[in-house]
Amino acid sequence: MATVQGIDVSYWDAGIDWPKVRATSQRFVFVKATEGVTYKDPTFDDNWLGAKSAGMLRGAYHFFRCNVDARKQADYFINYVRTVKDDGELPPVLDLETNDGMSKEKIVPAAKIWLDSVEAAFGKKPIIYSGQYFLQDYFIVAGGGPPAWAKNYPLWLAQYPNQYQEGMKPVPPRGWFNWAFWQYSDKGAINGINAKVDLNIYNGTLEELYKFAGAKLPVQTTKKYTVKKGDSFETIANDFGVTVRELVTANPQLLVTGSQLTVPVAVAIPQESGASTPSGSSASRSHTVQAGDTLSFIAVKYGVTVAEIASLNNLTNINNIKVGQVLAIP
Repeated sequence: MATVQGIDVSYWDAGIDWPKVRATSQRFVFVKATEGVTYKDPTFDDNWLGAKSAGMLRGAYHFFRCNVDARKQADYFINYVRTVKDDGELPPVLDLETNDGMSKEKIVPAAKIWLDSVEAAFGKKPIIYSGQYFLQDYFIVAGGGPPAWAKNYPLWLAQYPNQYQEGMKPVPPRGWFNWAFWQYSDKGAINGINAKVDLNIYNGTLEELYKFAGAKLPVQTTKKYTVKKGDSFETIANDFGVTVRELVTANPQLLVTGSQLTVPVAVAIPQESGASTPSGSSASRSHTVQAGDTLSFIAVKYGVTVAEIASLNNLTNINNIKVGQVLAIP
């Protein structure tokens, strides 16, 4: 069974080193944006832009409160996601986890209101995220199954086996027959994240995931890197956001200080028009760090990766840039 690895993150995973995350073969991420009509995740923009700069496909999710007006929740989510002026690639997600004291007769139509409003705003049919028991107990109509329209929405199912093994499949809730994403653990350990993180897989190939997201397949480019004393394949891979296997495959020779490596760089998300230097141009660029800038924001602004900026400017800590500092942009 072909699958693609990914994660979902929120405030509890703050301070993520996104190139390191991508180097662990993660190719997509769902990022928490809002909850109800009173909570906006303060790390949303950093996670959103950081994941993009590392070349990961992204989708935003909203934690639904069943006892709060659904249309107001949809507007709250839409307006907050739009603050970053980037809708992402994957469809938005309705996160259904708690009934908040409401009955299924109220939850089902409220969810549909949110789904319809968000689809109208983003032009993509949202994903429904939930657990097996919630869907079986609260997302049902007369007859004991889900509403007929539910089959039109991709399902992201939360279900944790005692020990996940590659090739396993989740058990769909009663009345559901297909799933697009499976959250199989909430206690994952991923390099680049200093907290337990949710682990997911996409049910299909990488090509199918990009088609699902409406994005173009990665364009494989390469960069040259001169090996420094103390470098290892792992440290270089982490800096550039590629896997060790990708790096070693492109460079089967021994690692020697002073030698040049060919680093494969997969640009997962098409750059915006005018975001980068035209092909063949050697024009240099620079950016003066402003208050509030992060390396992720700068990378997205110029259509390059965090790793490329860090390497060109000999930055050892991507979170340590100062106002007024002039950075060379590849």
